[in-house]
Amino acid sequence: MQSPTLRRDFTRLLKKIILFEHASDAFRQSLCDAVIPFEYARGASIYKQGQAGDWMCILLSGRLEKTIVRNPSSPPIVIGEIAPGGICGDMGMLGVMELRSHSCRCAEDSSVLLLSRTAFQTLVDMTGGLDEYPLLKHLELMQNLTGDTDAFCNLPFFAKFERDFVKHICEYLEPRLYYPGMAVMKEGEMGFEMFIVHMGKVEVLKGSKRVAELGGGVVLGDVAVFGSDKRRTATVKCMEPTMIYVLNGDVVHHTLELYPQTKRVHDHDYIARLLRFELEKVADEVEHLENFYGKCHPMPLEEVSREVFGRDLNAEASCLGPLKGYG
Repeated sequence: MQSPTLRRDFTRLLKKIILFEHASDAFRQSLCDAVIPFEYARGASIYKQGQAGDWMCILLSGRLEKTIVRNPSSPPIVIGEIAPGGICGDMGMLGVMELRSHSCRCAEDSSVLLLSRTAFQTLVDMTGGLDEYPLLKHLELMQNLTGDTDAFCNLPFFAKFERDFVKHICEYLEPRLYYPGMAVMKEGEMGFEMFIVHMGKVEVLKGSKRVAELGGGVVLGDVAVFGSDKRRTATVKCMEPTMIYVLNGDVVHHTLELYPQTKRVHDHDYIARLLRFELEKVADEVEHLENFYGKCHPMPLEEVSREVFGRDLNAEASCLGPLKGYG
């Protein structure tokens, strides 16, 4: 990248990409010479699901679509879009997995920059190594993690199920890499996928209140997937780089029908989990009401007015003067 204007614009862009936002100025400047520019026409394939890939793309202009094939007899499903400044293929470049978990194609004419794993590792070594990039230390622990099927089978949520069922489910897993601050799901949104945190840490938020911090092995989103109300009951955000397996709800429902014993165990476990969730929700509502009205005595009328209407009845009455009757 020879143009001073392009280099300046690109280094500014890198500060907005979470993978590079804490990198040194020397790293970002060197990255300008390490990336390879490519132009793609609308409809062109960047990479395909199942292909080997050790490079990532940074989108400069245009729009990309991420698609996945869950059933060979069905058409690809769009699972996300990438706007300028976005990245794709980072799991391959970082060595988290060797095969692409989805396909990426151009939704319109697009300009991209390609960065290979070799070039990236060379730049890291030249500019201070992993000690300078704490984010990369977390990511290094995830290298080739997605190929560890036995570890997935032993996760607490799945350990009680038939091993054949779990192996069947593994065929439909979609691994996703989330960075700190990224939302896995948002409260109130419709949910048709469930998430298994394989490695990393997330926080659970109800409104703006943090109610839990969770690590590897937990399952998220199953209340919406299996319940009649598909709305998410909480927001989940990542606190550090987090590897998450995504399972489509329809796939899980279909697979459970093939394994009756596992379905019975799952249904019993889910009902218990749902009841616990409903009890917690009622407890939260009771606590809110107690805090609002007072735990021991009813709240005085003037305090209720201030809480509900933002009005001070005593002050308003004194401003009006003595009341006159009309009859």
